[in-house]
Amino acid sequence: MRICLVSQEYPPETAWGGVGTQTWVKARALARLGHEVHVLACSADEGPDLRTEVHDGVTVHRIHPPGYEFPIYGKPLWLLGYTWGVVTALHTLMERHAFDVLDFPEFGGEGFAYQIDRTRWNWVPVVVQLHGPMTMFLDLLGWPERGSRLHKLGMFMEEFSLQNADVIMACSGGVADVASRAYGLDRNAIDVVHCGVDTAIFSPAAAGSPLAERPTVLFVGKMVRTKGPLIVTEAVLALRHKYPDIHLQFIGIGTAIPVMIEARAREEAAEANIELLGFVELDRLPDYYRKAHVFCSPAEYEGFGQVYTEALACGCPVVASTSGGGSEAVDDGETGLLVPPNDVAATVQALDAILGDPALRQRMSAAGLRRVSDYFQMDRYIERVVAVYEKAIAMSKRLPDDFKDQTDWQMPQRPSATRGEPS
Repeated sequence: MRICLVSQEYPPETAWGGVGTQTWVKARALARLGHEVHVLACSADEGPDLRTEVHDGVTVHRIHPPGYEFPIYGKPLWLLGYTWGVVTALHTLMERHAFDVLDFPEFGGEGFAYQIDRTRWNWVPVVVQLHGPMTMFLDLLGWPERGSRLHKLGMFMEEFSLQNADVIMACSGGVADVASRAYGLDRNAIDVVHCGVDTAIFSPAAAGSPLAERPTVLFVGKMVRTKGPLIVTEAVLALRHKYPDIHLQFIGIGTAIPVMIEARAREEAAEANIELLGFVELDRLPDYYRKAHVFCSPAEYEGFGQVYTEALACGCPVVASTSGGGSEAVDDGETGLLVPPNDVAATVQALDAILGDPALRQRMSAAGLRRVSDYFQMDRYIERVVAVYEKAIAMSKRLPDDFKDQTDWQMPQRPSATRGEPS
């Protein structure tokens, strides 16, 4: 199968959030199984119009972000500019490659421009990946401001992209529920495909390898308030009376939050208990999971939570939030514990339960490894992804040509740049 994954973010050049990691994991695994995989992503700077490189068997095409022709002062125009950049690049790529399926993320409607002008002459089956729709951020965080230009335009573009997909694939049932309510989608038609984890990278420590000498709590993720780092900080500070040498490690980048955590550590004379590690390279990350006694990220929201499955794959029990996809990644009481978001007391109780009971920790570690092997490991995940792609291809083939030609203006003759005969 020849697949093109479209994503603004794609590591290592533009690794800003979960959708970039999800695309990276998906692309590499598909390529390993013999599929021809292309990724269309944003570059970190202006650069050339279309730059192509090959990484880990994946052909990565980078387009420059909007704003190089003239200044762009707001996100709404940036979204329009980016989707135009995507369709421009796709036009070039589709002259060279006969893609079997296009996989777009929903956020900001990256597929919007292509889907507006998709006819039988340039038709490729479209899967839209639901990861973190704008409506989710609006409901949970109050961003963007309701009624703002970004709110109106962003949600319009997302809705159009989702409603004009051949198939929608959601990373969690929670995200599917949110999007179906906001955008009038048939919830039963949304395929939930929980993210997989690359066990070639994230794997348990060798038998007999010791955990960290100090009771260690690990946080990995964006250092922003919504991911819960301040809640973890307060919980660990509260546990110092019982575990004086408790060690909290933060891996992730941010601006204001690390400063706030450092200030709290100074206030409590707890500088020795809290370590801010910043960005950690992927090849070093599993060692932190393996040595930690418990992973903790009680996020206010989480589309799914790739970090949860990474921790489980390394044998580390998880404390996650009941919000969003946390309850779908973590089996409460089996592979970890779930706590309400923004609840310091519940987080203290959950961390104490795992830190203070080695037998429970071992049972959760073993259960987490089984869960990854049975469900989250990459081969099983990719089987589910490919099934969705095949479904989109089959559904697309059944559409008549007159449906595919629903445009307001027809070219007087067949466009000169095409990909062979219409499907």
